[in-house]
Amino acid sequence: MEWENGVLGSIFVPDVLTPEQYYDSRRDDSRIAPVKRLMTAVLEDALRCFQNNADAKSGPRKRLFAEAEQWLCGEEGDGPFSFETVCETLGIEPSFLRAGLKNWREQQLAGIATRRLARRSPVVRSGRISTPTRRGKRTSQTA
Repeated sequence: MEWENGVLGSIFVPDVLTPEQYYDSRRDDSRIAPVKRLMTAVLEDALRCFQNNADAKSGPRKRLFAEAEQWLCGEEGDGPFSFETVCETLGIEPSFLRAGLKNWREQQLAGIATRRLARRSPVVRSGRISTPTRRGKRTSQTA
């Protein structure tokens, strides 16, 4: 009888798990939340460097663009902060993002006006952390 229950139980249990089933037990990500915030910041910085320096002809801006392009579009890298790992952790499809960046770059090279990422948060400016005071003014502290 126990064997029959095991067989019947296996008939009703799927062999393949959906992402929702897999991640259902992992919804409490309070331990990894700081890492996800850092990964988001790394990705946003790379996207800004890519977009804001795409028109650079030489110098440090050209280098920033090349480094961002290499990280975003290169296929190598398997560390914890590789593009693939960052996207996977944040739930982003890397090939979809790369296709969007390629499309944006082609439009930019063709002279079509394209929208860039928003500016940085007003909280962080030039290495200083700006915090609101009670009267709405901001004070700066060195980061």
